[in-house]
Amino acid sequence: MYRLLIVDDEPVIVNGLIQLFQENTEFELDVCKAYSAAQALSIAKKMKLDILVSDIRMPQKTGLQLVDEIAYYWPHCRIIFLTGYSEFDYVQAALRKSADNYILKTEGIDPIFRAVGEACHKLDEENSRRIREEKASMHFQIAAPVLKNERIRRMLKGEPAASLLADPRYEELDFRLNAEEPAFVVIGRIDNPEDLKPQEALESVQRAFHNNLPDSITCESSISDEHIVVWLLQPQAELLGRFLHPDPEAPAWKGFIAYMKGILELVQNECEGLLGASVSFGVSGDLSKGWETIRDQYSALLGALESRVSFGHKMIVIDIEQAHQEFSPESGQMKQEDMKSWVINQIQSFIQHHLSGDVSLTAIAEHVHFNPSYLSRYYKQMTGQNLQDYIQSKKLECALHLMQHTNLKLIEIAARVGFDSHSYFTTFFKKKMGVSPQEYRNSK
Repeated sequence: MYRLLIVDDEPVIVNGLIQLFQENTEFELDVCKAYSAAQALSIAKKMKLDILVSDIRMPQKTGLQLVDEIAYYWPHCRIIFLTGYSEFDYVQAALRKSADNYILKTEGIDPIFRAVGEACHKLDEENSRRIREEKASMHFQIAAPVLKNERIRRMLKGEPAASLLADPRYEELDFRLNAEEPAFVVIGRIDNPEDLKPQEALESVQRAFHNNLPDSITCESSISDEHIVVWLLQPQAELLGRFLHPDPEAPAWKGFIAYMKGILELVQNECEGLLGASVSFGVSGDLSKGWETIRDQYSALLGALESRVSFGHKMIVIDIEQAHQEFSPESGQMKQEDMKSWVINQIQSFIQHHLSGDVSLTAIAEHVHFNPSYLSRYYKQMTGQNLQDYIQSKKLECALHLMQHTNLKLIEIAARVGFDSHSYFTTFFKKKMGVSPQEYRNSK
């Protein structure tokens, strides 16, 4: 499943396109929206993007400027410009940005569908190429660097990082992390090791991780055991600076962790497509203020992943705060069926309480710590219903309740069930009920 982001400062265009893509059964897309370049960049910092459909002329920052920022985070994202202007300068500038397509808004929806279809095809080809290269490289097994593994394992057991970095035994090693700068540990756990050749699977997961890691993040890795890999990561100052929060008390590394989860989603999807391997990930907090916490953070993350996998869950992505909050001693007493019911209840409760806000696949997946693609499959497997169908049924149910039991204006009801425009709500309601919201209210 690819993620499509539609960006335009005219909400009616954005909402109309989203509705048309949701109704088009040709595509299997997670469709997101933004009404400005600033909103689009905020989304890019939190989740991976595969296809961008963007207006060119927007306030503050143009679509041409936006793609430079998007490419920094997601260099493989396909670009489609949608604009009301056909001047040669715009076409030329779009081509210089390596855009896949340049479409006039007056051309209608079919060229947009074709352009997105072509972008999906190019992404499929790129993924196939990487898989072919990976399969070829699997024939060349390279032994793990024993001393690097040993030193990282000793760190995970709680030995002081400073003394290990100064240990003469490792003085010839090129350890590229600075213990004084922000750093993080990421744990990768193969959820179904019994179905795979352990060594090949571990090395392939490592390669998928490194293939998707940008140059702005320095990495040292270690194989912990036959189904667990550990990475020590250090973002460059320039990258970390992009996640500075307006509140000076808010650490930039929290924004970086959200970005890192988007990268891990890419790795999970690639591993599943390549190996049929489901991989779960845990991400620590900043280690630079206390490397002595690495053992406890590692244990908490690994315990959380082991707990979820024992309940039959796969493709988990969880950070250290979530591991501490969600996995209490009581959760260890739950039976597998109880845990499945608990997760479904968490999904449905989140939707119920966020109908007026963000109930995208990504937002729900973050709440229950699943990979978004896996979440969709898991919900269908557990309930027999598509998650998108459930969300729409709840929106309709809430809208009907508000019409019957309140005097709220229709535009207010539309906002309460998550529609930014009244016309978009009217189209949705009429499709479901056969009459417009006003006609329905008049009949009661």
